[in-house]
Amino acid sequence: GNAAVPRSTPRRGAGVIERRRRAGRAIVRSADGRVLMIRGEDPDDRERGGFWFTPGGGLDDGESVEAGVRRELLEETGLEVASVGPVVLRRRDRFPMLGEVWLQEETIHLIEVAEVFEPSTAGHHEIEASVTTELRWLSATELRTLDEEYSPTGLVELLEELDAAGPPSEPWFEDLTYRMRDEE
Repeated sequence: GNAAVPRSTPRRGAGVIERRRRAGRAIVRSADGRVLMIRGEDPDDRERGGFWFTPGGGLDDGESVEAGVRRELLEETGLEVASVGPVVLRRRDRFPMLGEVWLQEETIHLIEVAEVFEPSTAGHHEIEASVTTELRWLSATELRTLDEEYSPTGLVELLEELDAAGPPSEPWFEDLTYRMRDEE
């Protein structure tokens, strides 16, 4: 995101604020098959441990997914792209963050780069700086052996499909909104 306050719509229910937001993300993939991942921790729940995710975040009001992905990539990694690649995945997720439950609808583009680059965190805003602990290029094998969760959960399979057949003709879909329903 690019603000201290998440761009989302809060909804109260069962004493828990649920934030709904649209997000744009990118699978940034180098020619050698590695993807740029961000490791984060919830500053309000460090005991939960770390989790890995692709660059991107909430869209501003009226902002297109493509513009949001380009803005977020620049803020979170320093990567400037003129255009984004194909949509390879749409996903819905529900997760705890910053003392709230987030219900997020994500559109994820593939962005291919010739080689790995050293990501920059210079554009991080307060939320990114408080959550992000590391940026790292990871192979499918490294993702598979992580001892922390990563998102999207089908990323390894999607990378294998990209290697075998290129981008899918229709985006893959992942729905994790069943999570946390019993805990509310």
